[in-house]
Amino acid sequence: MHSLNELATALEQPSKPFAQWQPQHCGELPIVINQQGDWFYSGSKITRIAMVKLFASVLCKEQDAFYLKTPIEKIAITVHDAPFIIVNWRFEMTEQGQVLCCVDNLQRTWLVTCEQPLVVQDYQGNDVPYLQLPYGCSARVSRSVFYQWAEIAQADKQGYFIQSAGQRFYLNV
Repeated sequence: MHSLNELATALEQPSKPFAQWQPQHCGELPIVINQQGDWFYSGSKITRIAMVKLFASVLCKEQDAFYLKTPIEKIAITVHDAPFIIVNWRFEMTEQGQVLCCVDNLQRTWLVTCEQPLVVQDYQGNDVPYLQLPYGCSARVSRSVFYQWAEIAQADKQGYFIQSAGQRFYLNV
C-alpha cells in the first residue's frame, strides 16, 4: 500500500515552472476550448490527442483569463467553461485511507485532496462540482460521474459528500 504522497507523485504530470516564467503577453491565438472540453483552432477541431495534451501542459489561468504560457511567450486563448471534464473515477487505498482519483477527458488522473478540492459552482443554472487543478485550471465533473457519485454519497447536516483522503467534499452548496 502506498502513501498519499507516493500515489500523488506517481500520478503527477510533469510540472512546468510557471511562477519562474514571466514572458510578455503576445496576443491571442484562435484556440477555443468548448463546454465539452474539445479544443479547436480557427474553428477546426484539434483531433490529435498528443497536440491537445501538449497545449494542456502549458495551460494556465491568470486574472480570469486563460493562457498558453512558455518561457518566452504568453498567448491568450478562449475557454467557454472549464478546460477539462472529469469523465471517469475510481477509489485507491493509501496509508491515509481511501482517495478519490478522477480521470479527465485527456486521460490524466487527478487526486481529490485539500490541494485539489471539489468545489460547487453554477453551470447552466445548476450546481455542479468542479475539481480545482494546478495553475488556476479546473475540470467540470461530467453528468454521468456526478450521478455515480450521487449513488454512493454520504450525508450529514451540511449535505451530500464524497470522502477522499480523510476529508469531506460536498456535492451541493
